[in-house]
Amino acid sequence: MNWIINDPALSVLATLFVGLVLVVAAISKLRSPDEFQGVVDNYRLLPGFLVAPVAKLLPWVELACAVALMVPPVREMAAWVAVGLFVVFALALAINVGRGRTHIDCGCVRRPTSKSRIGMFHVLRALFLAGVSTFIALSSLEVASVPLASWLIAVAAAAMLAMLYVAADVMVGLPNSRESRT
Repeated sequence: MNWIINDPALSVLATLFVGLVLVVAAISKLRSPDEFQGVVDNYRLLPGFLVAPVAKLLPWVELACAVALMVPPVREMAAWVAVGLFVVFALALAINVGRGRTHIDCGCVRRPTSKSRIGMFHVLRALFLAGVSTFIALSSLEVASVPLASWLIAVAAAAMLAMLYVAADVMVGLPNSRESRT
């Protein structure tokens, strides 16, 4: 089992996957800033005067974190920032699920055609991403020592996982067939 954890392809895969997730999330928020500000406000966790600054800053932090994950000297720090982001997201989601406010949009990936209601799926997903980010922070990765075959496998696997991540988010946001008939 130790060979899996020390495999450089796994570190590359994890780094690229988290980076892609952060980029997709950031871009979708930047494309609809007013709508995302409404999402942040709807969580009802921040005082009113902090909602707009947090909504404006968060996508840029996600984007900077994604880019920094690809830069070896700051990779570990970026991974710890990602851990912090995902833990905060998990807490915000869990608080609202605990309050019974599952009707709100998660704000993860902005899509005009779907309504992503929150639930334990979102909490667990954020915790999973925090775990992957922790793995990135704790794993050493000498980029120059990673063979080309490992890079190709990691890039393909990260792209596939990112597509599955987005597909799961879209599927969770699809209207319930029972709701659409009423």
